[in-house]
Amino acid sequence: MSSRKFSARMRRLALVALATAAAVVLSSCVTIPTSGPVITGREVSEEEDDERFEVVPEGPVAGAGQEMILSGFLQAHSGSGSYDVAREFLSEALAEEWEPRESVLIRTGNSSIERVGETAMTYNIVVSAIVDSEGTYTAYPLAPQTLNYELVQEGGEWRISAAPDGIVLASGTFSRLFNDHTLYFLDLGRQTLVPDLRWFPGGAAATRIVSTLLNGPPPWLQGAVGTAFPEGTQLSSPRRVAVEAEVAVVELTEEALTASEAQRQLMRAQLEASLVGVGSINTVELRVGSAPLTIAPLGAAAPQLRRQVDSRMLVLQDGEFGYLANSRITPIDGLSEKVVATAPTEVALGGRETVAATLSSAGVHLVRTGAESPALVDDRPGLIAPTLDNYGYIWTVQRGDPRSIRVIDLNGNQSAVQTTLPTDAEIVSLEVSRDGARIAALLATDAGTRLIVASIIRDQGLEYVPTSFGTEPRLDVIVDSGTALDATWVDELSVATLSGIGGTTEVVSHQVGGEQTTLGSPGPAVAIVGGNGENGLRVLGPEGVVSARRGSGWQGGPTVTLIATQH
Repeated sequence: MSSRKFSARMRRLALVALATAAAVVLSSCVTIPTSGPVITGREVSEEEDDERFEVVPEGPVAGAGQEMILSGFLQAHSGSGSYDVAREFLSEALAEEWEPRESVLIRTGNSSIERVGETAMTYNIVVSAIVDSEGTYTAYPLAPQTLNYELVQEGGEWRISAAPDGIVLASGTFSRLFNDHTLYFLDLGRQTLVPDLRWFPGGAAATRIVSTLLNGPPPWLQGAVGTAFPEGTQLSSPRRVAVEAEVAVVELTEEALTASEAQRQLMRAQLEASLVGVGSINTVELRVGSAPLTIAPLGAAAPQLRRQVDSRMLVLQDGEFGYLANSRITPIDGLSEKVVATAPTEVALGGRETVAATLSSAGVHLVRTGAESPALVDDRPGLIAPTLDNYGYIWTVQRGDPRSIRVIDLNGNQSAVQTTLPTDAEIVSLEVSRDGARIAALLATDAGTRLIVASIIRDQGLEYVPTSFGTEPRLDVIVDSGTALDATWVDELSVATLSGIGGTTEVVSHQVGGEQTTLGSPGPAVAIVGGNGENGLRVLGPEGVVSARRGSGWQGGPTVTLIATQH
């Protein structure tokens, strides 16, 4: 036997043992005695498009009591596919009606089963998050929840006759069975791909991704992004995505034929961005019926995906502004001297290195390579660091009034942005994502540090002027502890917050549509700036010392006056 086959066999045997142990633990968690044999798992199989393994639990045991039936049903939630094993615990009528994909309640801590009637039982859990039928993950403050179940005898065996739709998984089980996948939509100018994180179980992930993508933007992004797929386009029958020699074959309904050549190019761009890297998928082929759609490559016209910035720090040091590497400053032609002339305390640089916005004691300046001198565009008192978007707008806001947001175009024209941000808070940080479709706001409130991530609604005329935030924020959380200091985009899917705790600080990464991760303490700090991922994070200390994210910690570096944000 080869070492690879031996290793795979040992992993399968180990997982069977783990499933058995899990069954014992589950049965020991209930608050009433159980009877009958312990439900154990059988050998698992390896999925073609996922290296994880699936635990397939056993069905009900003959003669099992009510408690064992409910316990076995809850354990069977760890199955996947059609949840056929879980349905075996249900009455004939409920087995037809139960919708396991309606939602996933993610529980944490202890759980218990309790009898509340002769044939009625409850399952008591603490919910930390929920995933809906579209794969959207929403975290909640920890809250107890009670799920109600009714049982009935059919053919002399107890079965569940009433149960809520959806499944319940412990947080650890959810992490093993579900993967995060990024769906991509188009910004309004169709120049950039905008991500939206979803969570799907292994096995049929490609089909779930495509089906969900075809349903269009989620509520929180509606009005901020679009899709190239003609309305009504769905997967044709059979409703699945086949993978042939690393090619995802996506068969669409006839609505796809109404798409122009440019639309078809963007349809493929959305699909490839969403699917490439899932299992063995390397490219995508679109078909209507069995006929492939001929689609020319987009080339340089392709919408940008995960735009990167210069990996060097962009700093003001000893009166010079530019990229710092090997103890030398490399200035930006036509821009650096003008930035320095504004005596800035904050700087935001546009993506093409032709525009910058600076904050000084006088207010916010617009700095352009083609202009003779900087232009003061907002002189209101109490302004915080400005931010730029990829449509060419400068965003400004006064710290004491979160609803005082203005956008300023390159000609100095101003307009207000309507939001529902609380008026009884201070806004500490405001930063637009590089795709220009989303914005992160950090606020100091009486309840603590609050992070809000929402979409940006724009006038869909030629100028795409920002007009408001989306009505449904994707992320709205109270950061666990500390004083709000700053926030920045870590990457396309995460925002890092910097909070002051006593004499030190803490950095937390918040996944937009996922979980949060503590990135430790860089020591005393006053600002944080993002780069290209977690290792591109840098914080500025009160004495100007820069600390960079290295591995699982922070490493001190040079001393500067400020670090600029690159957009």
